[in-house]
Amino acid sequence: TVFGMEEDGSGTGTPVSSVEKRPKTKEEVLSFVEDSWNYLSHSRLGLEQEFKEAIHFYGGDQWVRYMPHARKFVKHSLDEWVPTPVTNIIVQHVDRAIDIFTSGDIKPMVDPATQDLPDVDAARAAQRILHSEFERLRTEEKLLIPAALWMVITGNAFISATWDAKAGNKYRKPRKKISSVAVQDDVLECTNCGATYPKATALERCRECGEVLTQGSVHSLDDLGRPVYMDREDDEVDEAGRPMYNEYSLGDLSEHVISPLNFYPAPAQSMDDVRYAIETDPMDLDRVKALFGKKAEDIVAENLEYEDHGGGMQSFFQPERSESKDHVLVKFFRHVPDRRWKQGLLIIVANGKILYEGKLDSCDKFLPYTHLKYRNIPGSFWGGSLMRDVIPLQKRINSIDSHIIQNRKQMISNQWLVPEGSGVNKVDGRSGLVVRWTPSTSGGFKPERMQGIPLPNQVIQEREMMKSDMEMVSGAREVLSGDVPPGPETGAAIEAMQEQAFRRFGPLVKLWRSGLAQHERRKLLNISKYWKEPRIVKILGENSELESFYYEGADLIQATDMSVRVGIGMDFSQSAHRQKIMQAAQQGLLGDIKNPAIRGKLLEQLGIKGFDSEYSLDAKKARRYLERLKNEEEVPPPEPIDNHGVQFSVYKDYMLTSDFESLEDGIKDAIRQRAQIHQQAMQQEQQKAMAAAEAAKGAPKSAAQGIQQTGAMGNQPAQQG
Repeated sequence: TVFGMEEDGSGTGTPVSSVEKRPKTKEEVLSFVEDSWNYLSHSRLGLEQEFKEAIHFYGGDQWVRYMPHARKFVKHSLDEWVPTPVTNIIVQHVDRAIDIFTSGDIKPMVDPATQDLPDVDAARAAQRILHSEFERLRTEEKLLIPAALWMVITGNAFISATWDAKAGNKYRKPRKKISSVAVQDDVLECTNCGATYPKATALERCRECGEVLTQGSVHSLDDLGRPVYMDREDDEVDEAGRPMYNEYSLGDLSEHVISPLNFYPAPAQSMDDVRYAIETDPMDLDRVKALFGKKAEDIVAENLEYEDHGGGMQSFFQPERSESKDHVLVKFFRHVPDRRWKQGLLIIVANGKILYEGKLDSCDKFLPYTHLKYRNIPGSFWGGSLMRDVIPLQKRINSIDSHIIQNRKQMISNQWLVPEGSGVNKVDGRSGLVVRWTPSTSGGFKPERMQGIPLPNQVIQEREMMKSDMEMVSGAREVLSGDVPPGPETGAAIEAMQEQAFRRFGPLVKLWRSGLAQHERRKLLNISKYWKEPRIVKILGENSELESFYYEGADLIQATDMSVRVGIGMDFSQSAHRQKIMQAAQQGLLGDIKNPAIRGKLLEQLGIKGFDSEYSLDAKKARRYLERLKNEEEVPPPEPIDNHGVQFSVYKDYMLTSDFESLEDGIKDAIRQRAQIHQQAMQQEQQKAMAAAEAAKGAPKSAAQGIQQTGAMGNQPAQQG
C-alpha cells in the first residue's frame, strides 16, 4: 500500500482509498467496514503468530507448534515417552520489567505554559482533576499494569481515552409543561350592579348604585377586544400529585487497554500517521443489547474461536472451550476527518447489523489511541518485545531439561539388549527381577543391561549459560530483583548499583513515560471539552488530608497550552529515602531540628507515628480553621495551649500560594488577622523569655531552673507527674 493514498481518496489500493464519498445505505456501510477489516486483518499474519507464541510462553504453555492453515497453536506432536518439562524462567524477567515500568510516582503532573496567575491556577486545577480521575478510573490497576504486560510480552500496547456519554452519575431534572393562562387585570367591582372600575381610580363607592366597591379581577383585553393569554411553565405531576423527573447522565471519561490482537491500524510509520483503524471486541449478547438498545434486538451470536478473537490471555488456556456460541464480534471503525467526512467517522457493526454511525469520538483531529512500544525498531510501525529475545533461550533450556530427564531415566532404569529368540518380551525395573531366557534359541547370547552414559558437564554449563544470557538480554539483574551481590554494605553503595543497573532500561522507560504523558493529555482535552457542569473533584492533599474542589471544563481553557508529564522511574527503597533525610538533617540543611515545626515535618517524612502531639495536632487545627476562614465562617480565639509558631507557619505557607491571591479581599484580611494574632502571641512569648533571662542573671542555678520550668523562658512548662 502506498502511504498517503487515503489523502485525496484517489486510487483503488485499499477499500478506504477507493471510496469517493461517505457510504449511505446499510449495504454500503456494512460492505465498507467488512472489506476494510479483511484488508487490515490479512496483512499481519506473521505478527499475530509472534504475539500468540509470546503469550503461550508467558503462560507456561511452551511445548506447542503453530498450524499455519488454522492460524493458531496446538499441542506438540512428540511421542509420549519424550519428556516435556517447563521451567518458566521468562516470568521473572517479565515481572521485573513490569515492576520497573509501573514503579515510582505514576500520577501525572501538569506544568503551566507561563508563570502568570491564570496559567498557574489552571495547571493546578488540571492536575487535581487528573489525580481525581486517576483514582476514580483506578488507572494503576486497570490501565497501567495490563498495558505494561501487553507491551513487555508483545512489544506493543494500545490505550484509548474517549468520552462515554452514557456513563457517570444519574441526574434528575423536573419535567415541565407549558399551559396557556388568561391574563387578569385587578379592578374594583360592584357586587350589586356588576359595574367595574380601574383600580387606579381609587373609588370607594359605585357611581351607578352607590354600593361599596370590592377588589376583583377581569380578563385582560387587547386593542381588538380579545382576551390576552400568556404561556406558563408548570411542574409535571403524576396521578398522586408527585413531581415527575427526567433522568440523564452527564457522561464520564473512559480509558481502555486494547489487545494488539484486536487492533488493526492502517499501514503507517507511526500512530500519528494512522488515518483509520478497526478495533474488535468479542462481546456476549447481553452486553451488546445493554449498550446499544433497540438497534441490537435482532442481532445473532457467532461461533468465535477463542484464540482468534479472544483478545485476552485467558483465552489461550481453555482447551475445554475452543469456541464461544453466545458471543458476537463487534467492530469499531474510526477514521480521522478529511474531505469525505468533515467530522471524522465512527461506525460500529456486529454480524451484519449497524449499531452506531456518527462522527469521530475524539477530542482532536487524531484517532483516540496511544501506541506504547517496548523498543523502537527503525522503519517499523510495530515495536520489538522482550519475548522476541528470550523465547529462543527458553526453548534451549526446555530442550536441555528434557535431555536431563531422559538421561536420568536411562541411568536409573537402563535399556536392555535382548537377543532374538531368547523368549524375553518385557523387562521392567522392579527389584528382585528374574529374567528367564532360552540359550538354545538365542545362540547362547543372554539379555544384558546396557551401561548408561553419564550426562556431560557441558550440558549443565550450557543451561547456566542460557540463564545468564537471559539476564543479560532482558536486563533483569540480581540487584534489580533485590539480590545484592557481596561487597557493598552501605545504602548509598547499593543505591548506586541499582541506578547503574536501571540505566539499561532508560530508553525503554522514556518511551513508556512519553506515551503515558500523551494519554493523560488526551484525557485532559476530553475533560476540557465535555465537562459542561461543575463537578466535585476529591484528592488527597499534600498533608494527607482529603480535599474537595468544584471544577468545570471552562476552568481548563488554557489546557491546550499545558504540558503533561509522568514521572515514572526507579522506585528506591524506603530505607534509602530515610537515609537521605537523616543525612540532610545531620548536616544542618533542613534547619534547626529543635524547632517543633521542622521536627514534626521530619517525623512525617520518616513515617514515624505516635509523636504527633507536638506538631501535627497544631498544624491540623490551623488547617481546619483556615478552611473555615475561606468559607467565611467564624473561628474561636487561640487557646493558651496552642503552639503559635506551628500554627503561624501553616498560615504563612498558605499566604505565599497563588490560591491565597485569588481569594476575595475580605477573606484575605480575615486570614491575615488570624496570622497576626499568632505572630503577636509569638512576640509576647519572646519578650517574656527575654525578661525572664534578664531576671535570671546573677541568680543561683536552682532559681534559673525554676523560672524555666514555669514556662517563662518561652518553653512549655514541665508536666507534673
